[in-house]
Amino acid sequence: MIRLAGVGASPGLAMGVAHFLGGRVEVQERRIFADEVDQELRRFEDALARSDAQLRRIQQQIAEQVGDGQEYRILEAHRMMLADVHLVEETGKIIRGDQVSAEWALRRALDQIQVVFASIEDPYFRERRSDIDMIGERILRNLLGMTPPGYEGVPKGAVVFAHDLSPADITQLGRAGVSGFFTEGGGRTSHAALVARALGLPMVAGVRDFTKHIRTGMTVIVDGGRGEVILEPDFGIQERFADRAARDLVQAERLAKAREAPAATLDNVRVQLAANVELLEEIPVSVELGADSVGLFRTEFLYLERSTLPTEEEQYQHAVAALRAMEGRSVIFRTLDLGGDKMPTSVRIPTGNNPALGLRSIRYSLWRRDLFRSQLRAFYRAAAVGPLRIMFPLISGVAEMRVVREVCADVCQELARDGLEHDAKVPLGAMIETPSAAMITDLLCDECEFLSIGTNDLIQYALAADRQDENVGYLYHPLHPAILRFIRAVVKAADQCGKPIAMCGDMAGDPRFSWVLLGLGLRSLSMAPRQIPMVKSIIRSTRLGEAEKLVEEIITLRTEDEIEEVVNRTMKQRFPLEFTEES
Repeated sequence: MIRLAGVGASPGLAMGVAHFLGGRVEVQERRIFADEVDQELRRFEDALARSDAQLRRIQQQIAEQVGDGQEYRILEAHRMMLADVHLVEETGKIIRGDQVSAEWALRRALDQIQVVFASIEDPYFRERRSDIDMIGERILRNLLGMTPPGYEGVPKGAVVFAHDLSPADITQLGRAGVSGFFTEGGGRTSHAALVARALGLPMVAGVRDFTKHIRTGMTVIVDGGRGEVILEPDFGIQERFADRAARDLVQAERLAKAREAPAATLDNVRVQLAANVELLEEIPVSVELGADSVGLFRTEFLYLERSTLPTEEEQYQHAVAALRAMEGRSVIFRTLDLGGDKMPTSVRIPTGNNPALGLRSIRYSLWRRDLFRSQLRAFYRAAAVGPLRIMFPLISGVAEMRVVREVCADVCQELARDGLEHDAKVPLGAMIETPSAAMITDLLCDECEFLSIGTNDLIQYALAADRQDENVGYLYHPLHPAILRFIRAVVKAADQCGKPIAMCGDMAGDPRFSWVLLGLGLRSLSMAPRQIPMVKSIIRSTRLGEAEKLVEEIITLRTEDEIEEVVNRTMKQRFPLEFTEES
C-alpha cells in the first residue's frame, strides 16, 4: 500500500480500478541537416493542422451533446493556442537556428513557456500551464504519428490517471461512468478541476512521480477533499473508505432533502446562500444545490487564453445566458479582476515593482476605460433580461467609487443615444478587500447599493502575508483577531447605513466558520456551489444565540490558534456527524 500526496482539486471519495489515459511524450534531441529544415517546418505545420482538426471534432461532439457551452469555448481557446506566436514562431526559430527536429524544437519552446508560467504567483494563472502542456502533447503525438489517448475501453467506475486532463476529458469520461481522477499536472484552479467540481467528481491534482508506483489495473482510492491517493489499499483502509463513503452518501441524501428549504436558523433568522461561479456550467449545479442567487460571477474567464479581446456582444450573450440559467434569481457580476499576476495574452498590463499592490482589478479597468466600458455596456444591456447587479473589486476609497459611478452613468447615456435596450438602475456594489475600504465602510455605503467582503484579499492585505508564499503562508489565517474585528466593524457599519452586506470569499463557504460569521452579524454568504448544502444544514440546526455566544468567547482571545481551537472544538461537539475526526 502506497500513499501519494497531491492537491485536493475536487472534493469527494472514489475507489476503483486504475486506468491510465495517455502519458507524457518522451522526446530525444535529434539534429538535422540544413537541407532538412524546410521538411521539418512542414512536419510541424502538418501536426498543427491535425491537432486543430482533432480539437474541432471534439468541439462538434460536445456541441451535439451539451451545446455551445464553456467546455466548447475552452477548446476554442486551445485551438487559438495552436497559432500562438510564442509557441509557433519560437518552434520555427529553433528548427531553423539550431537545425533540430520539429519535436525537439517544440519541446524546447514549451519548456521556455513553462518557465514563465512557473514564476507566476497567482495560482489560477500559474495553472494555465496545464493548458499549454495539453496542447504541446497533442502536437507532439501528431508529429510522431501517435494516436491521441481515447476513452474506449475505460471501465465504468474506474479511477483515471494521467499526466494531465482537459475539461473535455473530464466531461466525456464522467459521462462514461468514471468515478474519479488524479493527475500529475494541474491544480485546484485548473480548468479540468473546475469542470470536475461542477460534475461532482473527485479529483486530486499535482501528484508527483506516480508513474514509479502505479500501473493500470491496481485498486486505487482518490480522496479529493484531503488531496490523497492510496494505491493498493489494504483491507482495513478499504473498510474505512467504505464506511466514509456510506456516511457521505447518507449525509448527501440528508442534505438533499433540505434543498428546497430556506437557510433559516431554528429561531427563524433567514440567511441568503449564494454561489460563486466562473463557468456557465456551474449555474445549473448551483440551482440544484439550493443557491438563492449567484453572489459572485467571475468575469475574467472570457479574457483568458485567447489572443483577441471578447466583444461587447460576446460578453452580453454570456451574461444573458447566466441570467436565464438562474431562472429569475439575481446574478452579481464582478468586473474584471485582472492585473498583478493575472496577465492574459490579449492585453498588456504594466507590472510595476509590486504587482499585487499595483495596476490591478478596478484600477486596471479605470486605466483601460475602453475595456471597462465594453464590459459595462454588456452588463447594462443584459440587465434588461433579468435581475443583474454589478460589483467592483479592490475598491480602496470613495473617490475611486465615485469615478466608477461616473463611468457607469456615461455608459448608460451612451446606450440611450444608441437606442439599445438596457436597465440604467442596475444596483452597484463595492467589494471590501482592502483595509482602507474596511475602515471607511460607512463612507462607501453612501456611494453604492450593496457591499461584499472578499476575505481572500482582505486577509492577505490586512496581515501583509501573501498566501501563495510558503515562507509566510503560516500568517494567513481567517480567524486572526484582526480579521474578526474587521468583519465585525464592516458588518456593523453596513447595518447602521441600511445597506446589504455579504461575504463572498473562501471563508464564507467553510462550515467550520458558519457560527463565527452568523455571530458577527452576516446574513448573506456566497460560496462554491457544493459547499451550500453543508452550510445550509449547519444554519438550519442552529439557534442564533449559540453563534453569538461563540463569538463573544473568541473575540476576547488574543491569537488565531487559540480562536481556532475553540471554534473547532465547539463545532465538533455541536455537529458530530458533520465534523468527524476524519472530515
